[in-house]
Amino acid sequence: MHIRTFLGALLLAAPVVLVSASPARAADYSTQPRNNWLPNARVSAIAHTGDRVVIAGDFTSLRNPVTGESVARGRIAMLDAATGDLIRSWAPAANGSVRALAAGGGRVFAGGDFTTVAGQSRARLVALDQASGAVIGGWNPAANGSVRALAVIGSTLYAGGQFTSVAGQARTRLAAIDTAGGALRAGWVSAANATVYTLAARPDGGALLVGGLFTTLGGTTRNYLGSLDAASGAVTGWQPPPGCMVPSNQCIVTDLAVEGDSAYASIAGPGGRLAAYHLGTGARRWERLADGDVESVAVRDGRVYAGGHFCPDFSGFTRCDFAAVDAATGAVDPDFAPTANGQIFALDAGPDALRAGGAYSQLNGQSRPYYTEFPLRPPSPDITLIAQGSTWRYDDSGADLGTAWSQPAHDDSAWPSGPAQLGFGDGDERRVLTAGRTTYYFRHTFTVPDPGALQAVTLSVLRDDGAVVHLNGREVMRSNMPAGTITSATLAPSTVSGDAENVWQTLSIAPALLSAGQNTLAVEVHQAQVASSDVSFDLRLTAR
Repeated sequence: MHIRTFLGALLLAAPVVLVSASPARAADYSTQPRNNWLPNARVSAIAHTGDRVVIAGDFTSLRNPVTGESVARGRIAMLDAATGDLIRSWAPAANGSVRALAAGGGRVFAGGDFTTVAGQSRARLVALDQASGAVIGGWNPAANGSVRALAVIGSTLYAGGQFTSVAGQARTRLAAIDTAGGALRAGWVSAANATVYTLAARPDGGALLVGGLFTTLGGTTRNYLGSLDAASGAVTGWQPPPGCMVPSNQCIVTDLAVEGDSAYASIAGPGGRLAAYHLGTGARRWERLADGDVESVAVRDGRVYAGGHFCPDFSGFTRCDFAAVDAATGAVDPDFAPTANGQIFALDAGPDALRAGGAYSQLNGQSRPYYTEFPLRPPSPDITLIAQGSTWRYDDSGADLGTAWSQPAHDDSAWPSGPAQLGFGDGDERRVLTAGRTTYYFRHTFTVPDPGALQAVTLSVLRDDGAVVHLNGREVMRSNMPAGTITSATLAPSTVSGDAENVWQTLSIAPALLSAGQNTLAVEVHQAQVASSDVSFDLRLTAR
C-alpha cells in the first residue's frame, strides 16, 4: 500500500483551475464536528442500528471532551445516535481488536482478533444483545483466524477475513452463519485465495459483494472485487475491472458501499482510488485518484464519502484523508474538506451525522482522536444562474475578435444562437458548429438581483480542448490553456479525448464578482490543433 507523509496544518495551496466536476449540491454534512465521546485508541468499525451507534477497534476507554470524564470500554462501545452520549449499561469487553461490526435481528455481531468477550470464550466472532450488550449464549461459531468483514442479509451473517475454518469446518476466508443459532449454512461454501476485507449486500439481497486482496473467488478469477450468490455461495458473473494490476503493490479493495444501481469501492495500492461500478454490468462508471490509500467509503442520498490516508491530493483537490463526490459523476465536492492527520478506517453516512473512525489524533488542526461525528446540516438548495444545456450566442466564423468581444457592452445581437452542447464531431451536440477553426466564442447574459445575498458561486465548464472564461469582462478561469496573452490563434497545449471530454472543470468564484442586475459570461474554446475531429462546449453556474 502507498504510505504518504502527512503535511500537518501546512497544506499545499489549492490550484486555480481544478480538473473534476462540481456537484449540483454541496455535501450533506457539516465539516465541523460535534463534541462526541473520544476513544483512547483507533476505531476500525462503525455500525448504525436504529437510535444507537456501535463503534469498535482497539480502545480501552472513552473520554467526554466537555467534562473530561473517562469511562473504561473493552474495544467496543455503544452511543446514543441523537445525543452522542455513551450508553453506560452496554459494556461487553473484548480481549483483542474488534475489526468488523454488523447488526440485525436485535443483535450486534462483532468480528476481529479477540478470543474472549465479557470473560466468555468467543474466538473472533460474537453475537451481542443489542439492548443489553450481553453475550448471546450458544452462539459460538469460532474462527481460527482474523475476521475482517461482516454483513447481514436476512437471517444470515456473512463473514470474511483471514480464517481457514469456522465452527470446526473448513471455510477459507468466507463463511455464512445463521444469525439465530450460530450454525454454518449448509451447502454454502465459497473461498478466496487471499484476505477478504469488506462485504456488502446488493439492495435486493440476492448477492453478496466481496472485496479484498484476492485474485480468485470460489476458484474463479476475480481481481480484488466480485460477488457471490447469497443463497448458494456460487460466484456470479459480476466482474468489475480491477483498479490496477501491479504484482508488488496491488490495488486491493478495502471497503464497499452500495446505493441504487451502483457499488462504490475504496481502493488502496500504488496511489489510492475511489471507484463506482454498475451493479448490473460491472462496468466502471468513474474513478478518482488520490496520492495515498482510500480505505473507507460510505454513500447517502447521491453523495459518496471517502476516507483514507491521502494528502494533499485527491483528484486535483487539496484533501487530507476526507473527500466527498457526486455519486453519479464522481464530481468532487468543492466544499467538503475536513482534515485529519492519519488513517480513516470506517465511515457511516447516517441520517443524522457522518461518523468517521480511524487512527488519527487531530481533526481540522485540533486534538480530536480516533472518532468523529459530523452533524447533518440544514438543506441549502443551490440557485441555478445558468443551467446546463442553456442557449448561447456564438461565433464560429474563425475571425479574430480581439478582446472587446468579452466585455459586457459588446453587441452580439448579430451572432447566431443555439442550445448546448455546442460543437461538432461527437454526435451529442444540440447545435453543430463549423469545423476547422482554432477558436470558438460564446456569450450568455443572466440576472442576479442581489449578489450580496449569495454565499458561494460555482462555475463548471465542459470544454474540448481548452477554455478561457470571462465574467463581466474579467478573466476568472483558464483550463488547459497556456499562460500569457491569449489570441484567436492560441492553441490549447494538449488534446482532450475519450472520457476526459465529459469531465466538467470547476472553480469557485467570489460572489462579489457578480453585478446586481445583468451579468455576462464570455467563453472562448480553443482547439489543440486546427484539424481536430471535434469540439465541445457547455457551462453551468450555480450559487447558494
